[in-house]
Amino acid sequence: MVGIDIVKIERIKLSKRFISLVLSSKEIELLSLKDNKKEFLAGRFAAKEAFLKANKKGLFEMSLNEIEVLSDASGAPYILHHNKRYDDVSIAHEKEYAVAVVII
Repeated sequence: MVGIDIVKIERIKLSKRFISLVLSSKEIELLSLKDNKKEFLAGRFAAKEAFLKANKKGLFEMSLNEIEVLSDASGAPYILHHNKRYDDVSIAHEKEYAVAVVII
């Protein structure tokens, strides 16, 4: 199954509440190290939405902060969900948008 999502970066809010709903504690640590926090968060949000779509789930059928979007040593993203790793993940940013594709 394939999921895709696109996010307009300017719509991302850096509020503590939004961040805690979207990111895991490990991802929050990564966010703190980033210069372009909105772009990072938009890419993670898009990847999580794409993962939901690939699983044929709606936004409120899985907790976004339980879906971790991490990177391997080469910087390639992958998803970790309930101790299962999904490697077919791509995230891209272009000016005002972040887009992600997930294949499961």
